[in-house]
Amino acid sequence: MDAAWIAEYKKETDRERRHRILEREKEAHEGEPEYEVRRKLWEGRYDKKNGQAIDYGIRGWVNLQGLKRRVYLPGESKRLEKEIEAIKKDWQFDLCGEYGEVGEKALHDELFNLSLFYFDLCEKDKTYNSVVLGLGHITDERRVVKIAREVREITEIIPESLDVTEELAAFINAAREALVYKYPETANE
Repeated sequence: MDAAWIAEYKKETDRERRHRILEREKEAHEGEPEYEVRRKLWEGRYDKKNGQAIDYGIRGWVNLQGLKRRVYLPGESKRLEKEIEAIKKDWQFDLCGEYGEVGEKALHDELFNLSLFYFDLCEKDKTYNSVVLGLGHITDERRVVKIAREVREITEIIPESLDVTEELAAFINAAREALVYKYPETANE
């Protein structure tokens, strides 16, 4: 298996360019588990409805972030389990489980890519980068600190408080790796 295309695919955050990489590699790798699981992940992650592009990976990220604002009363563990299962479904944990080690690696790469894509969205979003009712903009350095704080929250605080750290280990590891890849200055934090 040519690992160069996988590395390129893992780091490319533009949906259409990712699709072109898959199409380019189809002839050479079709039928190989490393290719097939990535193709299925792409098909399950991206969709279009009513002319709008949908990324189910980002939906999973946002839903995980949203869990911090919810209160779970004693006896509501079933509700929490359903919400975690929905996130894992968006991220296609079951599909990757069918492929064993190859699937684990593909899931890691997809969650790494999802994290990079989220960071790109944060960099481009005017609201995310503004202060005091949009009257000013935060510096690049402050944005990195803000993103790093969010990653810590979504990979440490939320999973620990909900006791799902082990269940979401693949995401936790991939998101932390993506943070250090994109922002090396966060490695020592």
